Amino acid sequence: MTPHRSTYDRRIEWWFARVTLCFGAFLLHPERSMDSLAFVQLRSWAPESYWGVLYAATGATHCVALWINGRRWWTPFVRCVIAAINFAVYLVFAAGFWTVDPWTTGVFFYGLAMSYASIVVFYGAVKDSYHAWRT
Repeated sequence: MTPHRSTYDRRIEWWFARVTLCFGAFLLHPERSMDSLAFVQLRSWAPESYWGVLYAATGATHCVALWINGRRWWTPFVRCVIAAINFAVYLVFAAGFWTVDPWTTGVFFYGLAMSYASIVVFYGAVKDSYHAWRT
């Protein structure tokens, strides 16, 4: 499989990894990115910088694993782990919004949209892991 074809087949996964990385970079601007009342609970669980590092690190790791995917046997397994971590972290983020206001758009976006995207990514990584394991 050529790198171009591999990238093309994983467009959603690349999007998800890049969005997660950029979201983490955005959260690394302390006292600006999470300054509204909707983030009260999340800030009590961890400082903004922690959330930023968490998202940026998982997004960057995911991008690196995708970039070398297919050239190393272990990359699909890293992609599975990262997708599972992102699923959990996006759900925790949604839970933070839920505790403040269950009807806020953050509950839908992080709890449904981004969590669903992480499940789609996880499914693709599991399929690739299965093929990597069998070869």
